[in-house]
Amino acid sequence: MANKKNQYQQNIALVVLSIIIILVVLFVIKTISLLRKPTLTTIVKNGELIKYEEVTGYVIRKEEVVDTSTYSGIINTAISDGYRVAKNGTISAYVSNTEKNLVKKISELDDKIQEVMNSQQTTLPNDVKVLDTSIKANLYNAVKNKEDVYMVSEYKSAINQSIQKKAKIVGELSPSGSKLKELIDERLKYEAELNNSKQVLKAPVAGLVSYRVDGYENILTPNSLSSISIKELEKIKINVGQIIPIDTSKVKIIDNFSCFIAIPMSSEESKDTKLNDKIKLRFDNTGDELIQGTVEYISEEDSQRLIVVEITSNIEELSKYRKINLDVVWWRDAGLKVPDNAIKFTSVTNSETGMVIENIPTVTIQKSSYTETAWVKIIRQANDFSIIENYTDDELLEMGLSEEQVSNRQTIKLYSDVVLE
Repeated sequence: MANKKNQYQQNIALVVLSIIIILVVLFVIKTISLLRKPTLTTIVKNGELIKYEEVTGYVIRKEEVVDTSTYSGIINTAISDGYRVAKNGTISAYVSNTEKNLVKKISELDDKIQEVMNSQQTTLPNDVKVLDTSIKANLYNAVKNKEDVYMVSEYKSAINQSIQKKAKIVGELSPSGSKLKELIDERLKYEAELNNSKQVLKAPVAGLVSYRVDGYENILTPNSLSSISIKELEKIKINVGQIIPIDTSKVKIIDNFSCFIAIPMSSEESKDTKLNDKIKLRFDNTGDELIQGTVEYISEEDSQRLIVVEITSNIEELSKYRKINLDVVWWRDAGLKVPDNAIKFTSVTNSETGMVIENIPTVTIQKSSYTETAWVKIIRQANDFSIIENYTDDELLEMGLSEEQVSNRQTIKLYSDVVLE
């Protein structure tokens, strides 16, 4: 009996030892296999693929050069370059040396008038209190909107008018011949002289004020699109990206609602472009933001096409240029991004009908000690990378897979570890 028990224990020990030896051998084989040919993997992350074309564009605007030939004197601009002006709004004033002296005298009188008003002990009427409130409100708004030169100019004008009204009211309350009355009368006299002699340049239409006149305003216009050619555009003697210098003696008004970009192109994508197509543009100042445009004109020229795109944003920045570098973005897709060598095409047999489905894209997902296969849909491929996503149940069933295969399938996820072939 003891011998049988010992024999049994020996057999158990032998089985355990055999299992250990087999596991060790398998481990060694696996290790050697990995050392000989290690499995390369990559982590699935969110990414983006973009197809774009670097091009040169010519800016075409609806713009009107304002005639300043009859104006002379020192120019005081009311609206800065690139800011809006209303129709009949003041763009600038031309002041002679005589007028300059009048402006200085009026400014000095304003200081004296304010000093006398501050020293007045008279109880002020409600009209003056309302004007004081208006002055404070406009001062606050001018500071709040300091980036908008046009609005600041409007608030400044309103403040000056309120101060003048206040001075007149206070002056009327003062005894005849008082110091304040004299100062106000003197100011009104100088103001009348100034208004009679000062030349004010007003905007014929509303739009952006620009002092960057380059001589192409009447050549590159929306009305001349059909007569513009690539050869003529290439003759423009302005460097790409060159900012047109400011000269306040010249001024034009630019339509701030839209402008056109004329782009010579020869790519396959450009050859497929049609009128009224929506395409996206990327400028140096817009970073990753894409500006949508509409194809308004196409001209076939030898092996090239001249494509004119209308845009309705970024107008202010483009008002500085005539010739620019930009990207035409044909498409842009984002999602799960993997290298192309993580994808292989396999045939799958329907487990119920035996039908073979050819060339289904798959990726191999690496687990801790085993791998799994996931069917994936390729959304876009470019530059050795692909954007992929999982098939829907309906898509796989429509392709011919069984319901059991669809319900038991593996899926790709963010941060999955996939094998590279």
